[in-house]
Amino acid sequence: MTSFVFLRNLRILSVLVRRDYALQYAGSALGLTWMFLQNVSLILIYTIVFYFIGIRSQGENSIEYFSNVLSGLLFWIPLQEYLIRGTGILTDNRQLIKRSPLGPEIFLWIPFVQFLLHWLVTSIPIFIFLAWAGKLGIWSLPLSFLSMFCTGLFLACLQSYLARVNIILRDISPLVRLLTQFLFWGLPILYESKGTLGKLNVFNPFFFPLEVFRSSLLVGYDSQAGILDFLPFLGIFLGIFLLSRTKLNQIVLDHL
Repeated sequence: MTSFVFLRNLRILSVLVRRDYALQYAGSALGLTWMFLQNVSLILIYTIVFYFIGIRSQGENSIEYFSNVLSGLLFWIPLQEYLIRGTGILTDNRQLIKRSPLGPEIFLWIPFVQFLLHWLVTSIPIFIFLAWAGKLGIWSLPLSFLSMFCTGLFLACLQSYLARVNIILRDISPLVRLLTQFLFWGLPILYESKGTLGKLNVFNPFFFPLEVFRSSLLVGYDSQAGILDFLPFLGIFLGIFLLSRTKLNQIVLDHL
């Protein structure tokens, strides 16, 4: 019986994901293809700047440096989309939530599924380059996907809170977009984690997940993060998740 309920919820979730995509890209000639082209265009810009022009390589191994840049972008781009899209998911579906007996919980998983799909799509050109550069191992794809899956669950703890607060405060998306900029530059995506920046990176909650992702993706990558630095963030995010479930759920339902 439990497995039947689980499979039924999965089917409902898949319908909601398709519906959300249809609403996002309604009126667009390219539809969902626009998301892929947008991500590929961003990667292409970084490729031109950091690989062909060689900015910041400064005599270093350009393949090694650019592999780190690409792996960082593959980690960050879907994560940023998840953070921004997930914040407004309950607000955008408020009418459906009010008419549906499902409650708001299942809607919070829509951006999580999209996050994984966007990662898979964005990974195609990056994996091609990394394979050509000899930076991929046999288990790079499944291990890196598992790493991103766990990172998505970690972010879901915060996203559950932000989506509910967005209902209460009407719209916090500008603040979240600003937050993503601080998070981006607090991660060693376009630079190496060393010196003063390396000391500051440990205060970014996604530094450890990024380093784990790179270690699972790139052959011979030496992680700069430690699990002990990550445990406080894990505790904080789990606390935020429990707070959003126990304290904000009824408030959100009243504001819908």
